[in-house]
Amino acid sequence: MGLVVGIDPGKDGALCAIDLKGNVRNVMLTKKEFTIPIGKGSRREYDALAMGNCLTEWHALYGIDLITIEKQQAMPGQGVTSMFSIGMGYGLWIGAAATLRIPFQIVHPKTWQRAVLRDVPGVGKGRAILFCKQRLPDLDLTPGRKRKPHDGIADSACLAMWGLRTVVGRSAT
Repeated sequence: MGLVVGIDPGKDGALCAIDLKGNVRNVMLTKKEFTIPIGKGSRREYDALAMGNCLTEWHALYGIDLITIEKQQAMPGQGVTSMFSIGMGYGLWIGAAATLRIPFQIVHPKTWQRAVLRDVPGVGKGRAILFCKQRLPDLDLTPGRKRKPHDGIADSACLAMWGLRTVVGRSAT
């Protein structure tokens, strides 16, 4: 069947797997699935084993054709601890993909937003949420008891859609 996986690597990010026909197959929230709550707020740590196990399982069950990971970088005003944490999660996802020999690409947020959200009105995270509501109606943006749409899920789905263009374009040539 084949999957394209989009990863928003932050601690409140998510993974979204889309099959080659553009249907949502799996979604995992990093906040619940891949972090160990060891305190409040920013004191959560990545669970590298669970991250790798998720990709291993999806690859064994469906085959992953491509993983698209959002590029992370230091931003002005971020603290050193925050920057280190973001970089750590980003590196763990890249390492897991490389170890499993799954092709991956790193894409800058502005690059995928410009392509995927080109015709979507609005600003900020709301554009990705609106895109998902319109193009991926089966995607649950409010899992569990959430009332507000989870922007990490929306971003990861958009990243998967960006990757899908790459895979479909490559197989068509």
